[in-house]
Amino acid sequence: MKKRVIDMTKDPRHEQFEYFASLTDPYAGVTCQVDITAFMERLAQSGAPFFLAFTYEVLAAANAVPELRRRIEGDQVVEYDACRCSCTVAKPDGSYAYCTLDGTLPWAEYLAQGRKALDAARNGGTMREDGDSGEYFFISCVPWLRYTDMKQPLPEPAFSNVRLAWGKYATENGRTTLPVTLVAHHALADGIHLGAFYQELEKRVSQNQ
Repeated sequence: MKKRVIDMTKDPRHEQFEYFASLTDPYAGVTCQVDITAFMERLAQSGAPFFLAFTYEVLAAANAVPELRRRIEGDQVVEYDACRCSCTVAKPDGSYAYCTLDGTLPWAEYLAQGRKALDAARNGGTMREDGDSGEYFFISCVPWLRYTDMKQPLPEPAFSNVRLAWGKYATENGRTTLPVTLVAHHALADGIHLGAFYQELEKRVSQNQ
C-alpha cells in the first residue's frame, strides 16, 4: 500500500501530537455496542462466514477515517492510502496464528482469498506477519465473551497501529448487538476520529443490502 509523509508541524493537531507522543501510555480506546441486526439478516441470505463478512465492514469503516491510517514510523508520520489487517486465527491445538486480509478488494475476491488465507492460517500458520506491518490494522475476536470493556496488551515503547476487536453478539427484543473495541495512538487520533469510525461502521452494517 502507498503512503505519504505528513508534516505534523503544519497539521491542525500538531499540539495534540507533540503532547500525546511524549507519553509512555498514549493510547485511547473505547468499546461500543454496535447494532448488527440488519447485517445479520444480510448474512443469513448470503451465507457468508460471520468473521470474514464483519471484518470486511470493519476494515471499510476504519479505512474511511484518514487519522486511523496514520502511523509513526521513526521520526516521521505517514498516512497510508489504505490498510489491510493482520488478524488472529484459532488453530486446532488451541494456539493461534496471524492472517492477512485485504478489505480493499471487491467483495467476491475478498471472500475467496479470505477463505483460503484463514484455512492456511489454521493449518500451519505462524505468528509472523507478511512484509511491512506498518500498514496493518490489528484485529482480534473473542466470540466466547459478551464483554463491556477490553484491556489489550500493548507494547512499550508505544506503536501506532490501530487495534480492533469484537466479542459475542446477543439478541434482545429483536435487536442484535455486538461489542466492538477500538484502540488508537492518541497522538494520531482523538475521540472525534474514534466516533467517526463507529458512525461509519453503524451506517454500513445497518444497510439492508
